[in-house]
Amino acid sequence: SLPALPVGPLAILRVDADLYSSTTDVLVNLYDRVSPDGFVIIDDYHRMQSCKQAVDDFRAARGITEPLQDIDDDAVCWRKAR
Repeated sequence: SLPALPVGPLAILRVDADLYSSTTDVLVNLYDRVSPDGFVIIDDYHRMQSCKQAVDDFRAARGITEPLQDIDDDAVCWRKAR
C-alpha cells in the first residue's frame, strides 16, 4: 500500500517498523518524498539488529552520508541533504 500512499512532501519521516523487510519497505517507498532538509527518524535502530541493518543497507545503497545522530538509547535520525 505504500507506493500508492497519497502523501508528500514530508518534513519528517518517522519509521518504527522493527523488521528488516518492513523498515526497508518504508524507506524505499517514502524516503524520496522527504523534503531537502527534512528529517528521517528511525526508532529501534540501536535495539533491533534487523532494523539497524536495513537502515545501514539502504543508506549505503543510496550513498547517503549525512551523519546519524542519536536521539536516545534506541532511536537515530539524519537530516536529508539538499
